[in-house]
Amino acid sequence: MQKQLIVNLRPDGSVAAETLGMTGDECLAYISALEDLLDATTTSSAYTADHAGIATDAKAQLLDEERRI
Repeated sequence: MQKQLIVNLRPDGSVAAETLGMTGDECLAYISALEDLLDATTTSSAYTADHAGIATDAKAQLLDEERRI
């Protein structure tokens, strides 16, 4: 999946953003860059189920690699 940062400007002037196609904490760098571009501060954020699933998959892969050594 292609990496995407979806930004929505709301009628009240607030901004909502969502990342797609990013793994682990990679999304945090994009949100930080968006804060810098907008001279804004994140007021709330949450990880998606994909973040937890990816972390679990990465841990399983690491365990598999360790078993092969």
